[in-house]
Amino acid sequence: MNQIDFIREANYKADMENIVLPYLLQRKRSGDFERVPGHKIHYRTYAADTPHADVVLVHGFTEGLDKFNEVVYYFLQTGYNVWQIQQMGHGKSYRLVKDPSLVYIKDYRDLLRDLHSFVTDIVEKQRKNPLLPKYIFGHSMGGGVSAAYIEMYPDDFSKAVLTSPMLELNSGNNSVLTVALFAQFMNMAGRGKNYLPGSAPFSPKPDFENSCSNSRARYEYWFAQVCQREEYQTCASAITTAMEFLKLIKYVTAKKNCAGVKAKVLLIQAGRDTMVNPGGQETFIRQIGELGRIFRMENAKHEIYLGKDSDLEVYWKEILEFLQ
Repeated sequence: MNQIDFIREANYKADMENIVLPYLLQRKRSGDFERVPGHKIHYRTYAADTPHADVVLVHGFTEGLDKFNEVVYYFLQTGYNVWQIQQMGHGKSYRLVKDPSLVYIKDYRDLLRDLHSFVTDIVEKQRKNPLLPKYIFGHSMGGGVSAAYIEMYPDDFSKAVLTSPMLELNSGNNSVLTVALFAQFMNMAGRGKNYLPGSAPFSPKPDFENSCSNSRARYEYWFAQVCQREEYQTCASAITTAMEFLKLIKYVTAKKNCAGVKAKVLLIQAGRDTMVNPGGQETFIRQIGELGRIFRMENAKHEIYLGKDSDLEVYWKEILEFLQ
């Protein structure tokens, strides 16, 4: 297996534009499909030079596909074909509201239905070697969706990498029960498409100190991309979305659903995560038994994959050893 040629913070922007993007462009293909007529789902595929496995990459809440360019670059270098799905309410995929800042998810099961359609109708039908193993990589919300997926469709993937998966929300000073009751009341009152309290429309003002990354170079590079492209300016949750996330978490962490998992799971936990709490992650891993393992990175923030150079070396070493 090839070794990773890491992009460093010191020359990050230039190396992304002069090394990573041309490399990806030569190997990228984009497309759209519809599970439900009129609901377009955007996706990308990347072909490794000498592939030995396929990886389906599921992004997190309010994230764009381009945010994972560095991740895709490293997977390709090490021999993994990559299949990226743009989840509903994000980027070029279908949205249920017009507000570009707002993510409105009416039913969390649509995320799983979309992903299953992507795996069966795109990945399985288009991959060149059906004998290659299939793995899934999910971050944050995408980690929660990926965890639910391997419970619901246990034969589709043999391994799963979940990084900072959304398996318990950090609700700040409010209890999860308070958030759930509030969301249910507002939804019943017909205000489910309102912004969740504390959320706001996109602002072009950077805020690295309160961001989910501990690498200024990586944060600033991505934020500049977001400012230039409205499709990536999703930044807020609708009230109904929060309620659906709680339902997703309840499904994933239910003991009877965990019992259905067949895939081996590596869960990478961020020690300085302010978006999700570790309790749900630990419950999930405990309940899938010997199939799962937690690797905790004490100094990492939520977006581990956009962390400092030293963090990424540890992060990728763990991922590649697990997938091998």
